[in-house]
Amino acid sequence: MMKTFYSILYCSIRPNQDERITIGLFMADGVQCHFSYSVDKLNVIKDLLPDGGYQLVKSNLRAIEQLAASCQSDLLKVHKGQRFLSESYLEYLSVYANNLLAFSKPVPLNVALDENTFDKLFEKFVFTLPRQQERERDPVAHAKQRLVKSIGDRVNFDVELTDNDVAGLIVPSRVSFIGRNDVKVVGEMSDFGKALHALKLQVRAHLFLVDTIRRHEKGAKFFFVGDEPSKKLNDHHDIWQSLKNYKPIQWVPTDEVQQIEEYVAEHQVLPYFDIVE
Repeated sequence: MMKTFYSILYCSIRPNQDERITIGLFMADGVQCHFSYSVDKLNVIKDLLPDGGYQLVKSNLRAIEQLAASCQSDLLKVHKGQRFLSESYLEYLSVYANNLLAFSKPVPLNVALDENTFDKLFEKFVFTLPRQQERERDPVAHAKQRLVKSIGDRVNFDVELTDNDVAGLIVPSRVSFIGRNDVKVVGEMSDFGKALHALKLQVRAHLFLVDTIRRHEKGAKFFFVGDEPSKKLNDHHDIWQSLKNYKPIQWVPTDEVQQIEEYVAEHQVLPYFDIVE
């Protein structure tokens, strides 16, 4: 069994003088992981970073957060980010990653990984914050964790579909979850405030998957979990509005995932792929 380790995430303010600020904390044990960063510190260093640096750091922090959440809920261990859970990979990043954000060399711990231990270390190395505030910062991850617990035995999470699974699918496509009754039941999840290019790629790929499935299964069921982004993010909001109005997909806010739970139970949905015990 792999031991628990932690790595501190730093933000470089003046790299030439090795001036940096602790901004986040990552913990893992090879099976599960926790990651959080300080929003308060991020807001403080906004004026200390060069032009464009703040947006880059913010985008990278959210990407790390989403990667950690994906690994944490990946019951079948098929997510490509699984290496993120290994101490050796974090040690590699601590040596070779020389960007605005950098991980410290992993430190092993002889304790079990749990939320309480993570909270104590976060407050020791990063910042003192109400933990509830930290958890609420990523409602998509929270919604996914709820679904993993409530319908994890009825669907497959974080799988890659190919033309062997969906006739006519030209390139492989990842989905947040998939099950079946008489037809496919597919769910996707996204933070609509994330980097625009990443959002466009995800939505474009998912819509192609939906259209491909519907050519053969008109009755297939599709869910998309996410929340309305700020109207100040015009392009993000337009994408959200278009998806919300797209009839083949049932839009589900992150705090209303009981709609999915009820559908799965009522229609006796089963995993699309056999679940390996």
